Amino acid sequence: MDILSVSAETEFAEIWYEVALDDHFWVKHRFEILMREIAALGLDTQAPFSGLDVGCGHGAVLRQLGRRTAWTIDGCDLNREALRRASEHNDGKVLYYNIHDRRPDMRERYDFVLMLDVIEHIGDTKRFIASAAHHLRPGGYAFVNVPALQTLYSKYDVVTGHLRRYDKSLLREHLNEGGLEVRRLRYWGLTLIPLALIRKLIVQRMTVAEGIVRKGMQPPSPLVSSLLSGILSFEAFVMPKLPIGASLLAIAQKPEN
Repeated sequence: MDILSVSAETEFAEIWYEVALDDHFWVKHRFEILMREIAALGLDTQAPFSGLDVGCGHGAVLRQLGRRTAWTIDGCDLNREALRRASEHNDGKVLYYNIHDRRPDMRERYDFVLMLDVIEHIGDTKRFIASAAHHLRPGGYAFVNVPALQTLYSKYDVVTGHLRRYDKSLLREHLNEGGLEVRRLRYWGLTLIPLALIRKLIVQRMTVAEGIVRKGMQPPSPLVSSLLSGILSFEAFVMPKLPIGASLLAIAQKPEN
């Protein structure tokens, strides 16, 4: 771990890192949706691109991209314990780094940045996205995933630090305000909406944060996990363009000038 910023530890439900492991059905499917969008852009996964995963947490996406691409991906976060788990990816670095520092030596260094399930935790999204864009070369891409549909907002969102859930209009607005131009917006996880509504009801009366995260994120058995994984794969195959979903993925681009 490279220390590039002064201590500014963030508060986060640490139990989430124990539940959202690399083999979690949702973590795997989010990555597959991301890869579909990367393919749709025509980006060469074997090209010598470099990227920065902003809010990389325990490094799940670093490892996923390391297995499927030849890209060099750095990851940054302000949670030291999570960063200690961020290992076994390509030749990229793991950075304890506050993007608001906007280091001159990292200005426009990267071909792409990732903000996967990050900006829903941020109050000042305009500043945060602009700081992320500082690290992105002109013409480079930002891949952004967020939880969708404010109707699904529940105590689970509260304990995991979500300030909001998004729709296409709000996500486009926040990305544009941060200086990025939206190229694609895609809902996914239609079949997860009923489960999110059920989760909302179940956790409403729970009081222990750890229990809420486990109940809200962890499938009750490997069989259920496999079933949900299969349902999401089927959904993506037969309905590649969804009118609505429990998550929303955006691809945005930094203007050339």
